[in-house]
Amino acid sequence: MSDFVEKVSSKNVLYTNMPLDLEIQEKGIQGIYKSILYEYDLNTNLAKIGIPIFKGAYLKIFRGTNLKVRAYSSRAVYLFKSKIYSSGKEGNIGYLMINIPETIVRVQRREHARIPVSEEGTFYLKEEQENSKNQENVQPTQYRFITKDFSAGGLSIVTSKELKVGQRIILKLSLKNEVRLEDMESQVVRLIDKTTGGEFVYGITFLNLTREKEEELVRFVFKLERELFKKI
Repeated sequence: MSDFVEKVSSKNVLYTNMPLDLEIQEKGIQGIYKSILYEYDLNTNLAKIGIPIFKGAYLKIFRGTNLKVRAYSSRAVYLFKSKIYSSGKEGNIGYLMINIPETIVRVQRREHARIPVSEEGTFYLKEEQENSKNQENVQPTQYRFITKDFSAGGLSIVTSKELKVGQRIILKLSLKNEVRLEDMESQVVRLIDKTTGGEFVYGITFLNLTREKEEELVRFVFKLERELFKKI
């Protein structure tokens, strides 16, 4: 897997409701915080973003605070430096005003990054789900699996249930108690291996991902990448 790193016009790639990470180095509030892009004025290059929540309250960030910002789309991560210009409120919603450079950096992957993750989940066969709809009080059989790796586009699983390439399954999985996949329709794309214990290792791709969910998964994978990098 390779990354494409290039400079792009911020006006062409940033959009309302884009999820953000704000990296702050100021003493007392040092850390990485979640935010969202509320508004972006293309004429002034100023943007309203959500004030991060910390321990149940708005984080106190002062005017002039420097930021490193990561903005997430389903296909790329955008990086730029910024500064707090002001803060304000619209109704009950607090916001920060920041500047956005004309040119920012885009990190775009040939394919989704795969991160080793071991989590337990369950799935059932879509065909069994459809058959059970016609039968009263009949639920499809739940099968257990363990993940080997995960990406924003799919995952590898280990399961005792034998599956066929092309078969559709419905996944239920919680990732690090941060991201939940509930009734995620997916498809078996390949048989990767068979363990010495007789279990099967399959490559699975997600189907019908919404843009919001894919952005959430990209953000989660990017966070795991940072954590793994710190351990090296």
